[in-house]
Amino acid sequence: MKNMILLVACAALLAASPASAHGPHEHGAARLNVTVESAVVSIDLESPLANALPFEHAPSTPEQIQAVQGMAATLHRAENIFIFPAAAQCRLKEVTLESEALPANLLAANAAQQPAKPAHQDHAAQQPPAEKPEHPDHDGHAAHTEHNDHAAGAEHADLDASFVFECANPKALTGMDVDLFSAWPALHELRVQLVSPTGQHAAELNHKAHSLTW
Repeated sequence: MKNMILLVACAALLAASPASAHGPHEHGAARLNVTVESAVVSIDLESPLANALPFEHAPSTPEQIQAVQGMAATLHRAENIFIFPAAAQCRLKEVTLESEALPANLLAANAAQQPAKPAHQDHAAQQPPAEKPEHPDHDGHAAHTEHNDHAAGAEHADLDASFVFECANPKALTGMDVDLFSAWPALHELRVQLVSPTGQHAAELNHKAHSLTW
């Protein structure tokens, strides 16, 4: 019965919470959903890419690719970001990273081992030079407009990350520290929705206050 009540509360919270879908894109802020059920802690993070990277588009240079790989490597070591009481003996079991702007292979657990090759480099090398349109005033303007429209749509992109921890001693699982602010200096605020055995809670974390208790 206790587990059923917790599951119902979790479903209600996710349905009502703006973090259950992409909300307003606000640089410097991110959303965190935390669900604690017995020995399992599930964490969902939604953040603008700008909080983690100096750009919000597919990487096109070796430096940008390395930045994405570094971000992915940091998140795949989430035990250094979400820190539980040592007595709870929590272990990271699963990490999932997704972004509409970033290649999936660069977000994989072995992302740091991927070669730093600019995106579309091979494709671009195989393509012959585009012919100059006969009417640049018309066709050129249309192409420029299409490019601008595409760029405008790619100006804002998000990162969705999920983490699952399992804890050998759930009785000692009374909270966690969130050290994401040191990893992402551009992040200033985490808006948290928490479902735990003690109920539903909302919190706001920042550089100075980054601990959750339940």
